[in-house]
Amino acid sequence: LPALALDAADDDTILATGGADKTIKIWGLDFGDTHRTLHGHTDSITDLKFVRRTHYFLTAGKDGTMRYWDADRFEQILLLNGHAAEVSCLAVSRTGAFALTGGMDRQIRVWERTKDIVFLEEERERELEAMFDQVDGSKGGDKDTTAILQRRRQGDEEDELEGDDNAADDDQPQSEAVVRRSVLSVAAGDRIMEAIELADQETKDIATFNKVQKKIGRDGQEEKRRAPNPMLLGMEPPQYILWVLRTVKSADLEQSLLVLPLGHMERLLHYLILLLRSGRGVELCSKIAVFLVKTHQPQIIANRSLATPLRELKRLVKLRLAEIRDTVGFNQAALRTIAKVANDRKNAYFVPGNDGKDIWSGLGLGSDVAAALQSK
Repeated sequence: LPALALDAADDDTILATGGADKTIKIWGLDFGDTHRTLHGHTDSITDLKFVRRTHYFLTAGKDGTMRYWDADRFEQILLLNGHAAEVSCLAVSRTGAFALTGGMDRQIRVWERTKDIVFLEEERERELEAMFDQVDGSKGGDKDTTAILQRRRQGDEEDELEGDDNAADDDQPQSEAVVRRSVLSVAAGDRIMEAIELADQETKDIATFNKVQKKIGRDGQEEKRRAPNPMLLGMEPPQYILWVLRTVKSADLEQSLLVLPLGHMERLLHYLILLLRSGRGVELCSKIAVFLVKTHQPQIIANRSLATPLRELKRLVKLRLAEIRDTVGFNQAALRTIAKVANDRKNAYFVPGNDGKDIWSGLGLGSDVAAALQSK
């Protein structure tokens, strides 16, 4: 999965990266090797910054938290909660005395460094207790996650970190969607982003061309017709978006949509509304719309500008799905009627009329053969 944030220490010995796979990787700049993979965030990491003249660094993520790490000991020091939505960026002062974070909840928070002593074991216990409470409060519980947390509490996490990184990744409690992501899903997400950008540019070009043609029409000159864009295969922007979405495999569709940034997600919702208005790709558009709303619910709640498009999207999804349901019901009734008529005709017997006409005459069969035999 793509790396979304990176920063290097002042001494140029280590580099830290954070990506959409929720992990932080510590790299050595001497040989380019990976020192360790750190886990902690429950969603994509959006920003990462080193504290000046140290090997301590801060990370921000879409899970609404900021975390403080030690790159020498490869462990988390502090978990800082405060934002109600995705933390999109952070900055650290030159002295490291405070840090600033900005989030999708439209808040800028200032985090000051105090002189209080931090005990790492207490911080770990507090985090584990919060994770246990979350597991116990979930419906029915998650036995696998509970077992992993119990092993971590017993101290097995040190042994797992010394083993294979891939085995450690499999043991960590993470969502199924991230586990199933592949190179194909990321490539499909890139294609969708590129299609949205091309469609936006084409929409702007069409608006500019129409504006110029209206001015020409007012001057009494002959208006010209705009040639189709070959980059969009001669399609309209919404139709091209639908074509690209249909080229993505159904198994990789949801994972490819997770790669989209928030801005591209908003533009995709706009094109879904246009497609639903024209009645194209109703099933696919409805599926994508529901998935995007469920996935980006915190960001959508924090962004009031999406309220009107969401109401229109809700109305169109209900309307088009109701039309498809009526069409399917009508077709099912027609098929049942055809099957009933066919069954009735299959059980009926053909009774020829008594008109004295021989159906075998002229074919060289039946009565002709018998008549020839009798004449001999």
